[in-house]
Amino acid sequence: MNIASMTPVVIFTLLNVAMALGLYVTALSGQLSMATAAIAGVGGYLAAVLTVNFGWAFVPAICMGAAGGTLVGTLLALVTLKMRDFILKLTTLAFGEALSVLAFNWDYIGGANSFTGIGLKTNVWIALAAALIALYVAWRFDGSRLGFACRAVRDDPLAASAMGVSIARMRTTSFALGAALVGMAGAIQAHYVLVISPHDLGFFVSLNFIIFLLFGGRQTLWGPVLGAVLLTVLPEVLRFTNEYRLILYGLIIVVVVLRRPEGLLTRRSTGCGIRFFGHTLVPARAVAETVARQRSRLLPPSLRRSLDVGFGAAARSTGSHQPEPVSRP
Repeated sequence: MNIASMTPVVIFTLLNVAMALGLYVTALSGQLSMATAAIAGVGGYLAAVLTVNFGWAFVPAICMGAAGGTLVGTLLALVTLKMRDFILKLTTLAFGEALSVLAFNWDYIGGANSFTGIGLKTNVWIALAAALIALYVAWRFDGSRLGFACRAVRDDPLAASAMGVSIARMRTTSFALGAALVGMAGAIQAHYVLVISPHDLGFFVSLNFIIFLLFGGRQTLWGPVLGAVLLTVLPEVLRFTNEYRLILYGLIIVVVVLRRPEGLLTRRSTGCGIRFFGHTLVPARAVAETVARQRSRLLPPSLRRSLDVGFGAAARSTGSHQPEPVSRP
């Protein structure tokens, strides 16, 4: 096995990482989209049309592909705003299949014969840049106030709404941002495979990215990265098994899902330590001691004076207030 034969595997692995991260951002607010392949196809078709038919440069076409994904993601978020769980998944699945049928019947983008004539623009470095951009955007969003608000909406929408979190804003933001990453990766992939088929927009292609997310773990940022890398490289590693390769591939996925229902990587609770083969990498934080120390800490003088004044005034007003006698008829 030489380096040249591994180049396509590396490129597809990096692009799958970018798309899986886009799906992770979308699912962060509780919306597991089944139209990932359709959104990637929109970005790919748009970028390919711009570069082939209009002579656009590669980078602006990729940006337009990401913008197209953002537009589709925003539209899907607005349509599915009041939907949850099964109905939401069915709606996104139907949307992806509708886009696939539209691509089949639109002659301008090739129809059933696919869109061809795309120039080769993508290489390993461009795919690596796409994966790093997606990782950085997902990492920044995951640790931001919006990311924590999206998790609150995912875990308990009613409690999040009671705390003042806008459910509509969080779901629209996460869906649009995740779709932008998927559209960007789809546009870059189109300039590597050099052909876009309506079959690429279907549900079974989207199912691969859902498996990446669930296999690696949807609760943490590195889960979809690990899932995309392992499940893209694994078929090539199992190639020596010949016709049993896909059987072993499916068996490994089933075993992991049964043994680790939440994925290979799960989110740790705040304050938990990290150990590796008996060695402590990150010590656990004493949460109870920290809370007790914060409670015993003295307040600043200015704050103490304001509290004394406020409570003193409240006590005087309460003491001076006498209940009025109730006259009986």
